Amino acid sequence: MSYHVQWVCQPNTHLHPNCRGSKFSWPELVGKKGKEARAIILKENPCVTNVVYAPQDAVITDNYCCNRVRLLMNCDAGCDYKNAIVFDVPIVG
Repeated sequence: MSYHVQWVCQPNTHLHPNCRGSKFSWPELVGKKGKEARAIILKENPCVTNVVYAPQDAVITDNYCCNRVRLLMNCDAGCDYKNAIVFDVPIVG
């Protein structure tokens, strides 16, 4: 039996060396397709290890992860997020 961790949230503290990067928000991605926005985010901030698609009316938790970006999309749960349009400015958190 093996245990595989897919993704671990890195809280925003100096104790986590993965909490770096030079870009933390992408206003230019509003109006872009989800798959294009995801690729740009991962390229521009290699410290981001998880890009999460979410519907525009999603309830967002307040836990901050410096290696995560949420993409709020213009669709409901279960839609084709990769081809949906980014609805709000993606930011690290």
